[in-house]
Amino acid sequence: MTDDAALLVTGAMGHVGYEIVRQAAAGGTPVLALYRGAFNEAAARSLGSAVTWVRCDLTDVKAVRALARTHRVDACIHAAAVSNEAYAKPDPLGAIVTNIGATANLLDAARQSGWRRFVLVSTGSVFQLVRETTRPILEDEAPAAANIYSTTKLAAELLTRMYRTECGLSASTVRISWVFGPPIISDQPTRGPIPSYLLRALRGEPIRESGADFAASFTYVVDAALGLLAAAMAPELHHAVYHLGHGINFTAGQAAEAVRRAVPGASIELTSGTEPWARYTSLRGPLAGQNLRVDTGYELRYSLDAGVGAYADWMRAQPELWQIR
Repeated sequence: MTDDAALLVTGAMGHVGYEIVRQAAAGGTPVLALYRGAFNEAAARSLGSAVTWVRCDLTDVKAVRALARTHRVDACIHAAAVSNEAYAKPDPLGAIVTNIGATANLLDAARQSGWRRFVLVSTGSVFQLVRETTRPILEDEAPAAANIYSTTKLAAELLTRMYRTECGLSASTVRISWVFGPPIISDQPTRGPIPSYLLRALRGEPIRESGADFAASFTYVVDAALGLLAAAMAPELHHAVYHLGHGINFTAGQAAEAVRRAVPGASIELTSGTEPWARYTSLRGPLAGQNLRVDTGYELRYSLDAGVGAYADWMRAQPELWQIR
């Protein structure tokens, strides 16, 4: 970081964005945290004075340019997005404006203002049409997108690459996949099996359902945040694309076993099938590759068991958020 300049984090009230802000602030990094919609004042206040919270509509190019003029930015981690096909499909134009237009506005602000680094947070969903579910997907594999969400995220990746190659901006994409952990409390299919199993297990509800054949690159939210921060802070990024993950897929059965270990006595019985977890995404191989480790030195700290255990501990510490009243 340069003196008096901040790390800009977009989508700072979102799942991954908030954890990025939390980890950066804990490390003493000044953060400019952007949000557009809902604002949790208590959550913001808990992160302390190192974080400056700013409301900004990133789809408004004038607002983005004003932001860049007003604040000194060292690096940007762009996590804001319409984050799933469940939200993109009802409003395709909204997803295009948010996932593509906002990225273009930020990239050009980075170019004009001379930001040191731009990191786009993208997704394994850009490999939606890759049907081989066991072969690892490396960074140099050609994306294959089809639905609204994956197409708009791939377009954002292409813009990021263009500003890297044509404008000399230190801009790269980091793809993440199936992130789980605080502060999400949900049993909705878009969040995957881990939050759902854990919530119901802690409530003492028996789980009897299909889904045993589902598998995905589950990554604990702290690892996602720290890996993205490592990319933002690295002296140099030699690649346009990085994959952040364990390099393997975990099955829903393995997730259930981790929940049983974190919640002794949890009753989970799964039968074959992939629903409801594959309702909005297709099965694919795991994100894999060594580029992030080589260029940043970051290696994931949380195994599946460690991540689920930490998640369970966090939920136990605040039962008022999930206990049935």
